Amino acid sequence: MTTTTEKKDFFPSWPIWDEEEISAVESVIRSNNWWCGAPADQAGKNVWEFQKEFARFQEAKHCIAVSNGTVAIETVLLALQIGMGDEVIVSDYTFVASASAIIATNAVPIFCDILPDTLVMDVDKIESLITPRTRAILAVHLGGNPVEMERLCKIASKHTLKVVEDCAHAQGSRYKGKRVGGWGDAGTFSFQASKVLTSGEGGAIICNDNILAERIYSISDCGRKKGGYFYSHYEYGTNYRMSEFLAAVLRTQLRKFPAQHKLRNENAKYLYERLSSIQGITVMKPTDGTDEQGYYLYPFLFDPSCFRNITKEEFSKKLNSAGIPTDDCYPPIHSLTCFKNILLRKGIDYSHANWGGEKSDNKHFPVVTDIYSRSIQLPHYVLLADRKKLDYIVDFISNLR
Repeated sequence: MTTTTEKKDFFPSWPIWDEEEISAVESVIRSNNWWCGAPADQAGKNVWEFQKEFARFQEAKHCIAVSNGTVAIETVLLALQIGMGDEVIVSDYTFVASASAIIATNAVPIFCDILPDTLVMDVDKIESLITPRTRAILAVHLGGNPVEMERLCKIASKHTLKVVEDCAHAQGSRYKGKRVGGWGDAGTFSFQASKVLTSGEGGAIICNDNILAERIYSISDCGRKKGGYFYSHYEYGTNYRMSEFLAAVLRTQLRKFPAQHKLRNENAKYLYERLSSIQGITVMKPTDGTDEQGYYLYPFLFDPSCFRNITKEEFSKKLNSAGIPTDDCYPPIHSLTCFKNILLRKGIDYSHANWGGEKSDNKHFPVVTDIYSRSIQLPHYVLLADRKKLDYIVDFISNLR
């Protein structure tokens, strides 16, 4: 019998790398070109090549690489001229960056509750959140699970709203034949250390509009214009450029990604069928129309009454003690101290928001509050394990009843 001690390395570790990554970084060091330069005067090659390769993979016309996924969202919102007092509807179940990037533009996030089965924003609730101040919708594809983008885009068009897709979890996700990130005005990505495509840090923006792409680039590179004089700054911009080191690693990781992506999707379906057979376990359901899913997270819900009234913390601890890794779940954004106590930007009127003080009471966000209390998340690299290890997870959970 395999002991808990022997299970320390039972599942794959993350990130997965080999000599190719080492060689790529060494090549950048030896080149003496440690930054990308400008479009008309390129120094290093990796940022420019990665932008082409990632755009091709995501089936987009343009890709602008940036320093992380948070500033990717901020840059897009600025490029879409979202600003002072504008409202942006966003999922309540996501990492804080989805909302803090909106705050950074002096706009106001409006939190949308989620669907209990797919765990992504409930599109049926969007229109009830639209006000005369609403300018955009930020669709978060949690765990790589697509929001119902076809319906969301129709609502946005009806109300003349911009659509940004937060694809930090969704590299490779495809919905109704189209890669996510390509449904709205732009899509943003993160390559932080835990992501399915990673360089430790880093981000990217994709879009299909030439003018928007130019504005995104300008804002991310100090207000410069492609082809313009290096020390001419045509509009507000800042330095969100990606480094050559990150891009070099990402290019090697992108070559490895398709095989990993395929295995994650195959194993996710297998695990879905097996876990769903356990009474009291409900696995995150792929949104109808999903063709491929990024699976940054693999969440499932448990009914405490079927598991001897175990708490979420106890459930996770038992899994960990058996060598099964788990990730912490995101607390609902409305409940975070900075939003509940409105410890945000000075001079911005947050009084019309649907959060803050009593408005942040959990009773106003019933679905996400319940989901958070019963949710367990397996990290994506579990899905790179062989089927025997997946069976081990299922059998262990089944025996907790």
